[in-house]
Amino acid sequence: FKYKVHALMGSYDPAEGVVDDERQEGNILNAMMTFPSRFTFTVVGKTLGVEELQNEYIDRIKALVYDTTGDDGISCEVTPRGKNFLRVEVNASVQSVGMINSIYDELDAMNQTVMRF
Repeated sequence: FKYKVHALMGSYDPAEGVVDDERQEGNILNAMMTFPSRFTFTVVGKTLGVEELQNEYIDRIKALVYDTTGDDGISCEVTPRGKNFLRVEVNASVQSVGMINSIYDELDAMNQTVMRF
């Protein structure tokens, strides 16, 4: 309710002169978060139940987030989803919406990634 009221009052409107249309990314996230901030990236990947593929996928995700954020305090939680899939949650400190979008784009480019949110 609080966010709806603030949105109606214009609290989350972009700054004057900033493009605000359906092609822009991050305006809502930018309005609601202050940076630097902790952010959790959640990814589901297809690993076919092969432990070697699972470990490789997890390592690639953690390396990607670390290389982009430089955060030494990254935490990672892995949850199997059936036999063939893994859910990986990586929490890291981010500096901007652009950094979040960049990580999501690279996660999406991984062949094993089925979903990212």
